[in-house]
Amino acid sequence: MGPSEKQRLDGVLLARKRAEGVPTAYGRYLGAASIALASLELVSWIPMIVPYALVCLGFAIFTLLAYLRVHRATERRTAALRPRSIFTALPFFLIVAMICAFATTLVLATYPPARLGALAVAAATLILGVIAWRVAAAPALLVGDDPQWEYAVDQRVRLGRSRSISVMACALPVVLVSFATRALPDGYRVSADIASDVVFAALIIAMLYCVLPLWQRMRVA
Repeated sequence: MGPSEKQRLDGVLLARKRAEGVPTAYGRYLGAASIALASLELVSWIPMIVPYALVCLGFAIFTLLAYLRVHRATERRTAALRPRSIFTALPFFLIVAMICAFATTLVLATYPPARLGALAVAAATLILGVIAWRVAAAPALLVGDDPQWEYAVDQRVRLGRSRSISVMACALPVVLVSFATRALPDGYRVSADIASDVVFAALIIAMLYCVLPLWQRMRVA
């Protein structure tokens, strides 16, 4: 990439950041909330999975707030003329992986001691899954004077964001299952092993789909 192309790319990235207007304070708020919730681990009568589940739910909520800020910017978008498929950014098997991770947390909620934590993580997974779908379905954000680079950047951002959010949607249940299955009675051992295999497989699939685009060069039409 030559100096002129790099300058064009930098200008497009700056214009996009200004247009989206996502506050950096969200990260600080989430960090403070996570520390506060982690202190609940010191309370002996609170199951250890509950603070983690609440942190997961908090992460999903702050991700939703960030998405809504971006969505308001999209209302002023110039839609690209070329058609775009949701499945380009969010492949079918990645969607299946999120569904499997979500379903596993719901199954775990049938075990009473893990119910509260499982339901909170299931809610977080569902929220992140919906956000990933909405990001993948969003029209192109064209806000400056360089539509070629803007469209190329938008394609990469749309793919990267939807897949990274999908990874988080699949990762949250992995920790939940790892914690919860340790306390399951022996009669649940086979079910616990199946649940672990499902969520780990879902996470591996999500991570592969997230990493693969990194080897693809950005193309400008």
